[in-house]
Order: sequence, then structure tokens, then C-alpha cells
Amino acid sequence: MKTESVEFLARIAHQATDTAHSRAVGDDRIFIRGLRVDALIGVYEYERQQRQPLLMDLELELDGARCCYTDELGDAVDYAAVVAAVHRLALFNRRLLLEAFAQDVADTLISDFTLNGAVVSVSKPGILDGTDQVGVSIHRRARGLARTD
Repeated sequence: MKTESVEFLARIAHQATDTAHSRAVGDDRIFIRGLRVDALIGVYEYERQQRQPLLMDLELELDGARCCYTDELGDAVDYAAVVAAVHRLALFNRRLLLEAFAQDVADTLISDFTLNGAVVSVSKPGILDGTDQVGVSIHRRARGLARTD
């Protein structure tokens, strides 16, 4: 009896998921906040002599994520892979400007993870007196997608 109840509830949940999947549409956003990477970056020679910390926030935009319906990790964006990709970009960075580095990150993430868009914020802590950090935030969309904001 108990097994039948569990099976019945599982069947109802599956039907609800199928129904929701056929009707619900929208955009999903994955965020990664407070990511710290070290990079050689800056317009001054002394900034390119030693790696310095960058603080990053990422917001990844995608169509209604398949994993919301399948509950399968294989259908999701791998957060660890995103972080690893950003660390690789920072490790091999030769850009002078935060803006250019942020663009490289956005381009790579949109391409490698099949995203609709990305918001990439990059800041350098403690580089200007009287500030905690200075930085840039860019919003990029995949080619062919109209802006929605």
C-alpha cells in the first residue's frame, strides 16, 4: 500500500512537470557572486609586474533551463566549469583594461555555455585612495538576440 502511494505521488509530480514544461516559458539567470581571480592587468607597468586580485560577479542568462524540468545535473550549466573558465582567462590575460577583460569573459561564457547573455562585473579592490574598489559592469547578449531591458 505504501509503495503504491509513493508511486502515485511520483506519477502526479511527473505529470505536473510535463504540464508545466509545455506551458511555462521564460528566461533563467544563474549568478556567481564574489568570485576572486588574480590577473596581470592594468595600464601602468607596475600593475603588470605582479598578479593582483580582481573581484567578479557573473550573471548568466539562458532560456528556461531544461534542468528545471528534468532535475538532471547533465542538463544544467556547470557552475564549477564556469568558474574554471574565468580562472583560465585571468591566468592568461594580457589585456590592459578591465573593460576588455570583462568582454573576453562575456564572449567566452556566452559561446562555451550556449548562453543568451551575460552580465560581467569586474573590480579592482583598493587601487584608488578613498575607495573600496573600482570597476566595470558590462551586459552582453548572444548575436541575434534582441535586448530585453
